[in-house]
Amino acid sequence: MELLITVVIIIAIVDAIVHRKKPNYKNQYQRRRPNSVNQNKSISMHELIKSILGGIFINKELKKLDAILDTYKVEEEKPNYSETIHPANKDIIRWTKPFLRSIEWKRYEEVCMEYLKIKNCKANVTCIGADDGIDIKISDSYGTVFAVAQCKAWNKPIGVSLIRELYGVMAADKIKHGIFLTTSEYSKDAIEFAKGKNLMLIDSDEFIAMINNLDDESKKRIDKIAIAGDYTTPTCVRCNVKMVKRTAKTGKSIGNQFWGCPNYPICRNTMYIK
Repeated sequence: MELLITVVIIIAIVDAIVHRKKPNYKNQYQRRRPNSVNQNKSISMHELIKSILGGIFINKELKKLDAILDTYKVEEEKPNYSETIHPANKDIIRWTKPFLRSIEWKRYEEVCMEYLKIKNCKANVTCIGADDGIDIKISDSYGTVFAVAQCKAWNKPIGVSLIRELYGVMAADKIKHGIFLTTSEYSKDAIEFAKGKNLMLIDSDEFIAMINNLDDESKKRIDKIAIAGDYTTPTCVRCNVKMVKRTAKTGKSIGNQFWGCPNYPICRNTMYIK
């Protein structure tokens, strides 16, 4: 009897387990999912709209702020070192071809003369003029001229005719040595003519190297002379004053700019703008 009761109880338990109603997770998920999805969509869309509107507002405000700052902005004038002034120390010149060629002809003569003085030469400018023969006479301790120098602040090569002229002056005045200095270079025939003669031809590269090889104190002397005041505006050959920019109003060069003497019309000297 007890065995029968036990079997019946087991059968009842098994039947209950087999026929137990299983939860419909699929239906439950389907019922809950729309609300969840809609809720997530609602939050995402809200946040997205908020972000877009906020971004537009911020951008507008930033543009307004930029406009206000631009109105009161003071442009900081930065030194243009380019190839002339060393960035580490703007009081020290970086001697290069562009800088050397930016120096006007009279200042170039003064730099050349100072270099000769640094080398213990008694040097003096003989005349004012960019193309008037000898520029510098070099004397010994007794005042005897033993060398003459000519300086040309040109961009085009120096031809043989100018070297012949210098050599002719040397022969006429019985001066032993001649020096020709330029911000440019020399033609082949000029170099050939100077060979075997007491002529020293110094081009831009050699002159730059000579200056850069000076000791610090001597180089400062050269630098100080080179950049004192306006060292780029050319000097009038006749009047020894700084020239001014003018614009041609008539003739073939109408509309073109050139350097003119401020003493015009008394002085009609002009120079091309490099």
